[in-house]
Amino acid sequence: MNAIERTERIKALVKIAVAILRRNGDGGYLDLPGAGRVRSYEFRFNEMALSLRRLVDDDARETTLTVKFDGERVLAATWTVDGITKRSFKPGGWEEVLRRYGRLPVLRGTQRARVDDRPR
Repeated sequence: MNAIERTERIKALVKIAVAILRRNGDGGYLDLPGAGRVRSYEFRFNEMALSLRRLVDDDARETTLTVKFDGERVLAATWTVDGITKRSFKPGGWEEVLRRYGRLPVLRGTQRARVDDRPR
């Protein structure tokens, strides 16, 4: 896989993850010292954990997405209005799991998921 294919693959996975977060993630604002206000989304489903943070008071609107699978970080991407600035990607079976989660009716917002509030 060359650099262009890798970048396009990362962009496609980021698009799926952000869509899942926007439909299902719990969002809120955080006030971080030195960074200012941050819009934060968190979502967990089975072995997948997604996190998106965007600087609100920054003109560049720097956004960071982190995807963890079975507790291991498999994708991290940071971008601004100009495009992707940093990326870290570990290819594997988690990619198909993310794509499958993007197609699930429960995660597409068309059906409500049961809430499992048992401690983990």
